[in-house]
Amino acid sequence: MKTVLIIGGGPAGLTAAYELGKTGKFHVVVLEKEKQLGGISRTLMYQGNRIDIGGHRFFSKSRVVMDWWKNMLPLQGAPSCDDIALKRRVALTGDGETPDPEKEEEVMLVRSRLSRIYFLRKFFAYPISLSVETIRNLGMMRVFKMGCSYLYSVFHKREEKTLEDFFVNRFGEELYKTFFRDYTAKVWGVPCREIGADWGSQRVKGVSVAKVLGHACQKLFF
Repeated sequence: MKTVLIIGGGPAGLTAAYELGKTGKFHVVVLEKEKQLGGISRTLMYQGNRIDIGGHRFFSKSRVVMDWWKNMLPLQGAPSCDDIALKRRVALTGDGETPDPEKEEEVMLVRSRLSRIYFLRKFFAYPISLSVETIRNLGMMRVFKMGCSYLYSVFHKREEKTLEDFFVNRFGEELYKTFFRDYTAKVWGVPCREIGADWGSQRVKGVSVAKVLGHACQKLFF
């Protein structure tokens, strides 16, 4: 049997290991430097509390991927205790065969997305949008500095060697320092200056200040 090495025990690595191992043709070895599997989607125990590293949810536009996960963890077929407590209506399958999350552990819960960044003692919608609320929370002076910094980056491009260069070229140094620099370092444990620029093109697709401004103007006038 051929030996396959998989680096990283996150969802992608574990899925690959499972599928390869199921064929019976490969000896699969998963290399994970942490003591716990799950990657950035894992839940940590700290002083008796369960803490997620980030507000991660499972979502894919691929029907094949979604069906694979539903086979592993069927969608909830009855309200959970928090659904009842918050009087939250969730989309249940209603086929009579799916599990009740209050009786079974291996259930995928259905949740609406609500992500926010706590910054300057205020909440900002995530992904960041150029809304009246965002401008009010930042303050006109900070918004003005971000605008000037962005215009400077349009005409003075850096050589893209690091992720920092990637962000500054697309958003300006002021906006990079405000939202991207510390957030990236906290989530990935590595500062932007030590991450390659190609990481940005893989993770930050289709996001630009020009598109944000265009979308804001469209909402304002139309």
